[in-house]
Amino acid sequence: MIIKTSLFNSTTHDLTIAIDLLRASTTIMVALNNFNKVIPVNNDEKAFKIKEEHPDAILAGEKDLNTIEGYDITNSPEIIQQYTGEVFVINTTNGTKVIENIKNRDENITVLIGAGINARALAEKSLEMADNEIELIMAGRHETFNIEDAIGAGLIVNEIIDVAKEKEINIELDESALAVKLLAEDKQRAKELIGNSWGAKKLSKIGLRCDVEICQQLNTLDAVGIYENGVITKI
Repeated sequence: MIIKTSLFNSTTHDLTIAIDLLRASTTIMVALNNFNKVIPVNNDEKAFKIKEEHPDAILAGEKDLNTIEGYDITNSPEIIQQYTGEVFVINTTNGTKVIENIKNRDENITVLIGAGINARALAEKSLEMADNEIELIMAGRHETFNIEDAIGAGLIVNEIIDVAKEKEINIELDESALAVKLLAEDKQRAKELIGNSWGAKKLSKIGLRCDVEICQQLNTLDAVGIYENGVITKI
């Protein structure tokens, strides 16, 4: 089993894990505790159309850390815990774009969602579902590298290594996967790097440090999100 990472664009035809640690993939996984499905979108028109079809849906919208006008809430793993329902719609600067981008390239790719918050569950499920390759896709910031997504990928890679060893599955890390693995080996240091990242500092300035603290969590959720037919559900 080959383990590799990529930035924004996928290259595999097997299984991917979409990561936007601060905050989309974390928010999505927290939301799946209280909602039956999450629908990621990349434009307001689609979000408001879903709202017309599902009047009770909650819309979370964020553009460059600002709440999008007309949405119920921002993209926040803390705030979404106050809501429950059938449908949660989310539109973000980076995370929802990378999810859609993966499927646009190859609709047959398996797309799992997560971050550090469900790293162990992602490791177990990805090794179970993949045929021969697992690719961790970092959303980044406007399609460029950011430290928190690299750490999120590294936390998941380290869990994949542990699970593979337990289950006696042979894996091979490419150089990109090895790099993020090393970056996240010291879990306390990884947590500090997330907390000191550009995105975390910006969130703290606008009163959302609580979001950062949730995104720093490791293995506090045991569910995995899967993106199929435009909808994310829990597996």
